[in-house]
Amino acid sequence: MKKKLKKSALLGILLSTTMYGGVDAHAQEMNAAEPAEETAAAASYTTKDIDVVEMLKDPFGNVITEQSYYRTGGDVNVIDRETLEKRHFNQLSDALKTVPGVLVRKPGYRGGEMGIEDTHSVLSINGDERVVVLVDGRRVDNSAANVLSSYSEDGTKAMLDINQIINMNGVEQIEVIKGPGASVYGSDATGGVINIITRKGEGEAQGTLDVSAGSWNRYNYKFSYSGSLDANRLKYFVSLSREMSGDGKYKDGLTGNNYRWLHSGYKDQAANIRVDYDFDKNHTLYFAHNHVQGDDDYPHTAPDYRYINPTDWHRILTDWYNHRKRGEKENPGFRNLRYGWGPTGAYNAYNKNNNDLTYVFHRDNGMESFVRVYNQNERYWGTSGAGDVDDPNIVPNTPAWDEWVRQNYVGRNEKYWFFRMENYGMQLQLGKAYDRHNLLTTWTYDRSKFENHRLRRRTVSRMERSSINGYLQDKIFVSDKFEITPSLRYARYTDTTESDGRGGSEIHGQTRGVFTPALHMQYAFEKGTSAYLGYTRVHRPLRPNDYTTVYEDPYGNELRANLKDERGDVWTIGLRHDFSKKTSASVHYDYTWMSNAVVGYNVLDPNDPRNSFYRPVNARELKKSFNLTLQHRFDKHLTISADYFHTYDRYSAKDGMTFDPDLSLEDGNVNTAINELRPTNIYKFDISYDNRKLNASLSGTWYTGMNTMVFSSNRKMIMDFNINYKLHKDMTIYASIENLTNTAYETVGSDYYGIAAFPELGRGFMIGAKYTF
Repeated sequence: MKKKLKKSALLGILLSTTMYGGVDAHAQEMNAAEPAEETAAAASYTTKDIDVVEMLKDPFGNVITEQSYYRTGGDVNVIDRETLEKRHFNQLSDALKTVPGVLVRKPGYRGGEMGIEDTHSVLSINGDERVVVLVDGRRVDNSAANVLSSYSEDGTKAMLDINQIINMNGVEQIEVIKGPGASVYGSDATGGVINIITRKGEGEAQGTLDVSAGSWNRYNYKFSYSGSLDANRLKYFVSLSREMSGDGKYKDGLTGNNYRWLHSGYKDQAANIRVDYDFDKNHTLYFAHNHVQGDDDYPHTAPDYRYINPTDWHRILTDWYNHRKRGEKENPGFRNLRYGWGPTGAYNAYNKNNNDLTYVFHRDNGMESFVRVYNQNERYWGTSGAGDVDDPNIVPNTPAWDEWVRQNYVGRNEKYWFFRMENYGMQLQLGKAYDRHNLLTTWTYDRSKFENHRLRRRTVSRMERSSINGYLQDKIFVSDKFEITPSLRYARYTDTTESDGRGGSEIHGQTRGVFTPALHMQYAFEKGTSAYLGYTRVHRPLRPNDYTTVYEDPYGNELRANLKDERGDVWTIGLRHDFSKKTSASVHYDYTWMSNAVVGYNVLDPNDPRNSFYRPVNARELKKSFNLTLQHRFDKHLTISADYFHTYDRYSAKDGMTFDPDLSLEDGNVNTAINELRPTNIYKFDISYDNRKLNASLSGTWYTGMNTMVFSSNRKMIMDFNINYKLHKDMTIYASIENLTNTAYETVGSDYYGIAAFPELGRGFMIGAKYTF
């Protein structure tokens, strides 16, 4: 229907503007049908309101979802509910690793100790771990702390574990927005954005029961119930899930043998509740609750079986305790010191609750205006068991070892660490359609807290930080083929308040507001061919602990690093083309220039160039990435897709400093070899067969250019298989095989712990059935 010209003014927080809305649709497939038609006349702009549940793309080839009005173009992939149902992904990382340009690094087990990057599942887009993750369009990170690392110069820029956000049973769709194409979500989304859209009820009451079992005593139970009341005005969705596993198995890349991943079991649970009430077509109130918890064994690293013998064990302990030789280079087999953690009860647990209450008070051409209040509460605790063994006579895998394990075992009631994080805040969004303009503003106030409970000292240190983030966007439909979106963001992070738990407190940082612009364009040359170009200015605030970061110079003096916020620019350009109705291709290039990146580097001593010392610094960073995707549909049943991805980073000194030219992997100098700790090239393919009853897929990832100083081989091919068969309309049976060829491989590399310290699991299967009632 035609949208008449309207004039209206809406007041935003701090700034005022007018708003515009876009096409409203709910996409269900990654492969699109015909695009929505849009036409432009000299004096007016006409568009079509669309409300369907079938696959749909916009004129530029982007898959449309209920929240796609946030996007400003670029390289976007959508994993819809139907794909999630057919592939039976157990975790978010399993789904996301199939997306072109996305790399997920996992340690091989679920338990991840807070503050240690290598023990968590970390995601990068376009080679950049500065990725913002959202649930229903709201950020779920904490500005006061995160579970991966406390300092910006550490080995990762990621802010959370991708597998500790939400259970797959509560996910409707996953949007992967690569590059700066989602400026609304923040000026620090350098790599991109993951937006998880949750499920909600609709229509008649319906329940599902999904039960599966497989290798290593794995059992998954999933239940959901949804529907509506009051003439479809009151909608509800409830899901419960539990996932359990015993110790997994892996193939060791050093010996070629298969081993049990000792003490790598887990027991995870989740619950999702969402209730929507539609007062009318423009007014809705909804509440969403997302609960996830994990109780996971924690083996820390896999042992190096080459050095589990009395002679090497005595050498490892002597070199460590008597000569302080640490790390794989100085003390081969060093990681075997951690071998006693798992069997003596090491574990990690977490409990997270995320609540949102949202009132939508206006919809205009598909865009929502709403006010939202939220609260997010997270707790993390655990223990390292009995810790490292210090007796050379207690050799692993001997009767003396077994006796030591029995005597030193600690239970789940034992806690060596306990952390708590909390966010609460409010978000306001206003949107309005005005002629050819799509005007949108979003403002968020967030208060973040972090507590470190030092259990042995019986003290609690606290850290607090507030932020205000605002966004103004004008999506301009110049014609039915050309769209341009200028935008401006505002970010203000307050000083960090830190208390030491003993009555002392300190304030760090400098409160100030920062404006960052962005500009995005899309152009459709003809049906099936389009291009996009995007630019955004990046501002990434320091983490609270960065303000007190110190280093030691060669003369033993402890100095403050005096780091500054990360700043830079990101450009992205891409092209899509349909060669025919069956064959399509896309190419994406991303260029990032950080003028003020935070990194840890070995810096040459200006007084004596023969010496170098580790120092957290602001440096220049150049990152380039390239992504090529091809897809071909042989017929209505068989489809194949292929993808190639490459990324490269380079840091360089600034402010008169000189970096150590030795770029080899060294303890304390990991960032100089960032390209060596991940594959140089990643190739992906997916072959899928689909008819009304049978769905099957074979997907693979080929990693090349892997550094054999940390990985067991320089190239690896990993394949997964899935099959799904509908017995009748209410019953589906399925099976999946992960790591089909039982390949020995790793995605986490550590020069400190040596080659193959974090192996991914070997071949495993799951068989299940889903019943709908």
